[in-house]
Amino acid sequence: MTTDHQNHFDALFAAELEQNAYRIAVEAGRTILHALQDGITVTYKDLPSGKRSPINPVSNVDHAVEELIRERVSTSYPDHAFLGEETVDQFQQGSRFTWAVDPIDGTQNFVNGIPFYSCSIGIFEGAIPVAGAIWGVATHLGRAGVYHAHRSGALHFDGELLTKTRKISSGRLRGVAATPMGSERRAPEWDYRSLGSTALEGALVAAGVLAGARNPDPYVWDIAASAVLVEAAGHEVWTRSKNSNTWNRLIAIDPATFTNWRQPVVVANETASVELRK
Repeated sequence: MTTDHQNHFDALFAAELEQNAYRIAVEAGRTILHALQDGITVTYKDLPSGKRSPINPVSNVDHAVEELIRERVSTSYPDHAFLGEETVDQFQQGSRFTWAVDPIDGTQNFVNGIPFYSCSIGIFEGAIPVAGAIWGVATHLGRAGVYHAHRSGALHFDGELLTKTRKISSGRLRGVAATPMGSERRAPEWDYRSLGSTALEGALVAAGVLAGARNPDPYVWDIAASAVLVEAAGHEVWTRSKNSNTWNRLIAIDPATFTNWRQPVVVANETASVELRK
C-alpha cells in the first residue's frame, strides 16, 4: 500500500461501504434462492465450435441479480463506477470508487443444481480493494449467509463478528485446499477439491474452513471481495503475472486493467500459501 493511500484511506467510509455491500448481498441471495422455485433459463456466452461444446453458461438469474445490485449502487452512490461480469462492456473507468460484482460466481454449479455458488460484491478505492461482501449458498454453518469485511476491519458473518467457525472435528488429520481440476496435487497433509466458485472458496479460506485456494486466471470480480475478507481474517493473498514465476502480495490492481485482468491468485493461511505458490 502506498503512503498516499494510507494518508487518504477513510476507514469509516470503508465500514459504511461494507455495510451497504452486506445489505445488498443479503437481498441478492434472497433473489437467487427465490429463483430456484421459478425455474432458470440458461444461455451460453461461448458458442459451440466444431466438436467443442459451450462451457460458459449465463442464466436469467445472473442478469437479474446484477441489475438489482447495479440499481442499489447507483441509488446510494451515483458517482461510483460499476463493473459487472455480465455487463463488462458498459464499465466506465474514472471514478474514485468501483464496485466489482459477480452476480453468481459458480453459474455452472447453479444451473446444474449443485449447492456451491455465491454472489460477490467487492469495492475498490482507486486500485485498492477496500470492502467486500460474499453471499454463499454454502457456509461454515451449513446454510446460506454473507461474509463481509472492510480494509483494516475484522471479518463478519451475517452482521456478527466471526472469531472462529466451528470446533475442529475430533481426530481429523487432513484439511482441504481448493485447486482447479487438472492441477498438480501438492502438500500431502491436505486433500484437494475443485469446487467451482472462486469467490466462495476465498470466503471459506477467510472463515478457516479451507486451508487455501489457488486459481490460475480469475477475473477482478472473482477476487475483489475475497481479497478483503481473507486479509481481514489475517490470511494472505498472492498473485503473479503470467510471464513471471515471482509471487507478490496482492495490494492493488491497476484500474486500467480491470476489464481484462487475469492472473494466478492464491488465497491461503500462512502455511498453505507457501505450498500453493510452489
